[in-house]
Amino acid sequence: MKKAIAVLLVLLLIGGLFLTGCGKTQDAEKQQEEVPAEPGEEEAKEPLRVALVLSGGLGDRSFYDSSHEGFERAKKELGVEGSVLECKNDPSLYQDQLVQASENAEVVVVVGFEFYDVIQEVAQEYPEVNYIYLDNVVEGYDNITCITYMENEGTFLVGALAAMLTQETSIEGINEEKIIGMVGGVDLPVIRNFQVGYEAGAKYIDEEVRVETIYAGDFEDPAKGKECALALYSKGADIVFHAAGKTGEGVFEAAKEVKAYAIGVDSDQRYINPDVIVASMIKGVGLSVFETIKKIQEGSFEPGKVIYYGINEGGVDVGYGTPDMKQIVPDEIKAKVEEIKAKVKSGEIEVPTAK
Repeated sequence: MKKAIAVLLVLLLIGGLFLTGCGKTQDAEKQQEEVPAEPGEEEAKEPLRVALVLSGGLGDRSFYDSSHEGFERAKKELGVEGSVLECKNDPSLYQDQLVQASENAEVVVVVGFEFYDVIQEVAQEYPEVNYIYLDNVVEGYDNITCITYMENEGTFLVGALAAMLTQETSIEGINEEKIIGMVGGVDLPVIRNFQVGYEAGAKYIDEEVRVETIYAGDFEDPAKGKECALALYSKGADIVFHAAGKTGEGVFEAAKEVKAYAIGVDSDQRYINPDVIVASMIKGVGLSVFETIKKIQEGSFEPGKVIYYGINEGGVDVGYGTPDMKQIVPDEIKAKVEEIKAKVKSGEIEVPTAK
C-alpha cells in the first residue's frame, strides 16, 4: 500500500512539472506575440502614387523638362511612384490623359495653362485626388492647388542684365546699338508677364535701351523661333531673350549663325551652347513640384490654395551655367544683378506684372 502511494505521488509530481513547463512555454509564446514591434518593423506604407500630366512633351529642355526633374527627384528622394503622360500639344488628349492619371494616382501634377477648363471638370469627378496645377490659376476647388510663378521678377533681372551687356561694346558680338530683343511663344498673359518684367528691367538700367519683341505663335517650332530671332538681330539687337519653350531652340541657332547672344528660360540652358547663351532666367518649376509632393507626403499640405513662387521663395533667379563654362557676362554686371535682386526681394523695387 505504501509503495503504491509513493508511486502515485511520483507520477503526480512529474505531471505537475510537465504542466508547469507547458504553461511557461505558452505564457512565453503569448508574451512574445504581445511584444510591440520595434520602430521600422511595422509594415511599410504603400508609396504615394503620383502622375505628371504635360500639355506638351518632354525634350523641350525648358518648362516641361523642369517639371519632370522635380517629379524624378520626388521619386528618388521621397520614394513616390508614378508615371508621365504627355499630350504633345494635342487638345484631343487633354481630358483622356487627365482621366487616366486620376484613375491611377493619388496626386496628379498638371503642367500647362491649356488644362484650364478640363481640370475643373475632371477634378469634380475625382474629389479624392489632389491636383497640383502649374502655371495657371483656378479657384473654388478644394482638391485643386495652383502654383503660379512670378516670372516678371525673374525677367526683370535678365532684362537689366541684357541692358547692361548690350553696352559692353568691348565684348565681341556687341554692337553700338542699345537694342535688345525677346521672342515669345504664344501671346498669352503668362508670356506677357515675361515681357513686362524684361522691358521694365531694361528700362531700370537705361531708359534709352530699346526692347523689340516678336511672338512666334508656337511653343514647339524651333524654325519659327530662329526666323523671329534673325528678324530681331537684323534690327540691331545683339542679345535676344526667349520665353518660347522648344521654339526658343531656334533663337540659339540664330544667335550662333549671326555671332550674337541669347538668354535662356525656365532651366539653366547655357549647356546647350555656352558660346552664345550668356545666362538663363530660371523658373523653379522642378523645385515647386518636389516641394509640393513632399508636403503632401508629410501631411503638412493645405489643398485648394494658390501658391506663389517668386524671388523670395526661390522660384525665379538667374543662372550662368557651371563654373567650368566660359563666362561672357562680366563679374561687375553679375554683382549689379544681385544688388537688383536684393532690392526686389526687400520690396524697394516693385516689378510691374501682366497677370
